[in-house]
Amino acid sequence: MNVTQIVLEFFDSRGGLPGASQDEKLACAYLDAKIVDSMGIIDMVSHFEDIFDIRFDADDLQSQEFQTVGGLIGVIEKLRTTAA
Repeated sequence: MNVTQIVLEFFDSRGGLPGASQDEKLACAYLDAKIVDSMGIIDMVSHFEDIFDIRFDADDLQSQEFQTVGGLIGVIEKLRTTAA
């Protein structure tokens, strides 16, 4: 399961991410860019928890990593590794 592809597809379904390259897209702070709003975070978290069979805890949600697309992918990959 390609975490990066699935996360990018999620954001594409919500209007896409700014940036021409994948690196620019991964650096996007999706809340600041208004791609996901506060209610959208709830949908996003439950979507990724269901798809990847993980659970975010409060520390994950408040981490600096969680604020960018690339960081979010890192958090998901870390949770998948620790859940396995």
